[in-house]
Amino acid sequence: MAVLITGASGFIGTRLVARLAAQGEKVIALDILEPRETHAGVGYITADVGEALDEKLGQGVDTIYNFAAVHRTPGHPPEEYYRTNVLGALSITKLAEQAGIERILFTSSISVYGPSETLITETKPLTPVSDYGRSKRMAEVIHRQWRGRGEGRQLVVVRPGVVFGPGERGNYTFLANALRRRIFFYPGRKDAIKGGGYVDELLDTFAFALSRDEPELTYNFAFPQASTTQDIVESFHTVAGFPKPLGVVPLPLLLAAAYGFEALAKVGLKTPIHRDRVRKLVNSTAVTPQWLLDQGYAFNRDLKVALGEWKDETGGKFT
Repeated sequence: MAVLITGASGFIGTRLVARLAAQGEKVIALDILEPRETHAGVGYITADVGEALDEKLGQGVDTIYNFAAVHRTPGHPPEEYYRTNVLGALSITKLAEQAGIERILFTSSISVYGPSETLITETKPLTPVSDYGRSKRMAEVIHRQWRGRGEGRQLVVVRPGVVFGPGERGNYTFLANALRRRIFFYPGRKDAIKGGGYVDELLDTFAFALSRDEPELTYNFAFPQASTTQDIVESFHTVAGFPKPLGVVPLPLLLAAAYGFEALAKVGLKTPIHRDRVRKLVNSTAVTPQWLLDQGYAFNRDLKVALGEWKDETGGKFT
């Protein structure tokens, strides 16, 4: 039997395709984008999960890993989050129905909780504040409805914090580059809690959760030791020798500057700087992996060990 990975050209999908291919698994990698890398024996399919999927894609498949998502916030019109994340959930669960696939692992997000300064466990009520978070909450419901319609089906819903590692191309990569170039400053505060973990640890938890063979389970993913922005920066300093930051820039000054860049974007000068993105840097995402801890999952890394693995794999480039 094969596994079908949607969103296979993304950060997590690319990493999982490589791991399963190396283990000799039969893998079908589906994405609307070209793969970042290719592996012998993997079937690469170009398709849009926002549209109906060909039933033949599910033939011989026993597990779907559903990573397909529009996730950058801000960065997309509201309708794009719902088209990919919600219609995608509908088309993928319909494919599972048609092909008789009985196991799905779906990556949701801690965005379904909304920001929080206190530790979030899986029992916290869902109060998303963005279109991304709301679309992910709706997608969770769709997957749970699929699970409830058939005896013997298994659903794992994963809510990751910030995931980092080789191929991330996101917050941690930008942070490493800024520290290396001596242009990083703390945005607004040093003590914002940023729950998250290493990509290979995340893949380890997938295998752990699927092995429980429970009809349905939901878990957060982050290192159990809560890390602040300062903790992360100092870990980069310890592991990679990056210079210490320049200091703290007050939030009002950052928001004013971001507003100026937004105004420039309206006349055609596009940049990634936006007030909502600044607020994301300042707000805590204090998530804890309570289900994993309760089930006895033993984390193989902490923050410094994970950064060391990333450094070694990429020759210190953190790409």
